[in-house]
Amino acid sequence: MNAIRLASGLLLGAAATMAGCVDQTTPTATSSALPGPTFMTDGQIDLDHPFVGAIILNAPSPSWFPVQYQPWYCSGTLLSRWVVQTAAHCFAFAAQTTGYPADALPLSLIHVSFAANVTDPSSWREVTGYVFHSDFVPPFGTPDVALVFLSRPVKDIQPGKLASAGYLDSFKNAELQGSTFWDVGYGMVGAEGNFALTGDRRIARVGFQQLDANFLYMERDPGGPCIGDSGGPILLQAGSVEYVVADLHGLHVKFNSNTKQDCTGDFATQRMDLTSVVTFINANLASHGP
Repeated sequence: MNAIRLASGLLLGAAATMAGCVDQTTPTATSSALPGPTFMTDGQIDLDHPFVGAIILNAPSPSWFPVQYQPWYCSGTLLSRWVVQTAAHCFAFAAQTTGYPADALPLSLIHVSFAANVTDPSSWREVTGYVFHSDFVPPFGTPDVALVFLSRPVKDIQPGKLASAGYLDSFKNAELQGSTFWDVGYGMVGAEGNFALTGDRRIARVGFQQLDANFLYMERDPGGPCIGDSGGPILLQAGSVEYVVADLHGLHVKFNSNTKQDCTGDFATQRMDLTSVVTFINANLASHGP
């Protein structure tokens, strides 16, 4: 993630708690407690969103990564003490590079960390499973949503807040264009072939571009995501609450080529306020405890 927190390849690497949140008012500019990015190469370090974590995948990274890593990261959001949401394609591509079916990546290869920097394995948490949205078709379909189940509860972090079903449809385009959006994640920093996964959680301001039935299209304002940020949340300030309205998906990636991806241009995010997504999340939260 750089701010210019760049992206045009796969945004590897976000939703939050139960839907049906109340007091979802017209979006407003984010408060000063959420600083904007600077015009420097690296994005702004984020210390204010501990519910955003890294999904750590001990698998060879896909060939189109600008830099090869093992392990590599996606990003995700704590939904409850036991459940984290991320992008489904993260597991599908990790399974693909290790020779497993998309829904059968060994759990020993998956960890989650909510540390501000996740390079220290002592912060990594084990998982007991993961599940795709039933309509997801690997390796890169929609809804691009998966849930990860933790082996022990997170007791010291307040989960994020997911917007209710249809939330974004309640606003006019002009209201969304005038709103402040942020994305948060553990993606790569750098530019022009000099990319690196630092393990830091970063934040960047992004701008509204377009809304359709499945996606929230965003533009850099001036920052944006990079590889490693997939699954991380797009946050929209409404009153005193930041709602997770989308998670990072991808844009213009040549998945079946060896072309190295840079991180520039506008990008697509998966709407998290779709009825099927909210239903999927709520059902799994209910079955995995408070």
